[in-house]
Amino acid sequence: MPSALETLAAQIERMAPQARKELEGLVAAELGKPWKPQAGPQSDAYTSDADLILYGGAAGGGKTDLIIGLGLNNHHRVGVFRQHSGEMTGLIDRMQIILGQAGLGRVTGNPQKWDGPDGKKFEFGHLSLPGSEKSWQGRDHDLKCFDEAAQMNPAKVLFVMGWNRTTKPGQRCRTLLCSNPPIGGDGDYLVEWFGPWLDPLHPLHNTVKPGQLLWAVFDGTHDDIKTIWCEGPKPVEINGQMRTPKSRTFIPAHMSDNKYLGEEYRATIDAMPEPMRTALLTGDFMASHQDHDYQVIPTDWIQAAMNRWTPNAPGPMDVIGVDVAQGGKDRTTLAPLHGTWFGPLTVKEGKDTRDGVEVGSLVVNMRRNDALVAVDCTGGWGGDTVGFLSRQQNIPCVEVVFSKGSGAQALESKIPFINLRAEMYWRLREALHPKSGDGIALPPSQRLKAQLAAPRWKLRNQSIQIESKDDIKSRVGGSPDEADAVVIAWLKRDEGAFRRVKDRRSFTQQAALDEPF
Repeated sequence: MPSALETLAAQIERMAPQARKELEGLVAAELGKPWKPQAGPQSDAYTSDADLILYGGAAGGGKTDLIIGLGLNNHHRVGVFRQHSGEMTGLIDRMQIILGQAGLGRVTGNPQKWDGPDGKKFEFGHLSLPGSEKSWQGRDHDLKCFDEAAQMNPAKVLFVMGWNRTTKPGQRCRTLLCSNPPIGGDGDYLVEWFGPWLDPLHPLHNTVKPGQLLWAVFDGTHDDIKTIWCEGPKPVEINGQMRTPKSRTFIPAHMSDNKYLGEEYRATIDAMPEPMRTALLTGDFMASHQDHDYQVIPTDWIQAAMNRWTPNAPGPMDVIGVDVAQGGKDRTTLAPLHGTWFGPLTVKEGKDTRDGVEVGSLVVNMRRNDALVAVDCTGGWGGDTVGFLSRQQNIPCVEVVFSKGSGAQALESKIPFINLRAEMYWRLREALHPKSGDGIALPPSQRLKAQLAAPRWKLRNQSIQIESKDDIKSRVGGSPDEADAVVIAWLKRDEGAFRRVKDRRSFTQQAALDEPF
């Protein structure tokens, strides 16, 4: 059997003379370029059709070379930016080597730049000083590169991106963000800009692949800039204006994708403290995410509960918390609770649970040990489910309305709750406390972890108020369906356990009465 190379050679031999000549010209032009991407993520980013690319994640993924090579090979005017001017030294040193090998001169001047053949140009800048982005106003670049973008202010990045344009016919324009994960809270905007790939809370998370194109526009002003995801590249009306979406993608790269780095560099990263070590080794953009000052449940407490989890239930099922989504983009979620151990959640798309029968059937299939069923009836969505289970299946249900008054107060501070939603989330917070909590075990899940960490609280009229589901959806782009199902189950745990014990006693007493003398 001929090799792949022999097969290719035979195909080339059979080509028409003109087609073969054109192919040879294309190959010669490509081989004559000063830089070639490594196979894998670097090549994927190099050939990507996205208008806005986030590349990298882990340390050592070849970000510097991608910036230089993409600019030299495929672009005419290139702008490269770092947060501080002194941080550009390593990139420029590497570019000097590539330019020297190709006989293309050197980076020179103050400020530094490279003027190449046919009007090609590289310019280097920084965005650290107040107003520094304005010095780049009106300066066209068909490639804008932001190296270690997590260190930069998103408003400045967007300002500079505004002149990602060209007057050269046929020249493509794009923006390349190269970055390690955010450290210490800086760079969280990248998680919002590329949420489908990076944010476990995003509705599209785990459904999109690296390098896949999605379309979006930026909306808002100043510090309130948000991404609006669109169905495709066609113009859409947003807030009364027609907007044209641009494509985005994220391409992760790791040290193992770079054949020029060895174990010595890995050992250097491995010796760093957490969370920097995990962020740089894995490329996880959430690894060093910092809790908000008014986050209801600390992320570390949630992770500790997940670390306690084991696959087998330690006892009978007491209650099932049900968050109902009948149609729409939200998800129906069932959270089974056995004592202090939560079983794996059942999550179904809203389009697959359009009525109470479909939701109720999920409950019937999950329910064990005559468990109580607690259903979110806020807004009336869960009423069909309660009706189906109680009337047609004779299954005991309780309705939970998040907006209903609480009448309870926090155990430690004695501050009252403004409604039942505040009570539910605060009670789970108290139960997860590492010193005074109940030792809850939560099933490991990045999505559940992100959802439980999302709600924030504030004092309103001397009462504890928790963000509503709609507020959370507006802020982070996804609905906390799984978290809501968990807090519902925890709220009704005692009622479920008591009812099961009561029913067992009633059964035992009745059996004793029925026994013959």
